[in-house]
Amino acid sequence: QLQLMGALKAKSPPENRIQVDEGATIESVLTALGIETKQVQIVMHNNRPQPDRSTILSPDDHLTVVPPVGGG
Repeated sequence: QLQLMGALKAKSPPENRIQVDEGATIESVLTALGIETKQVQIVMHNNRPQPDRSTILSPDDHLTVVPPVGGG
């Protein structure tokens, strides 16, 4: 399952699910969705912060992607 937050919500796939091939990584999923590295502040992998985007995913994994937040 995939949850895109903030400005990234517009890139969410149908039903917030994406099919991952064997060997797929966090980075490959982000690339497939058209999300650039600079658009991501935090990636949560199974409810834990995951700074290593080369982490290999399993079909039942949960990703939450949070963009940078600014304000003034």
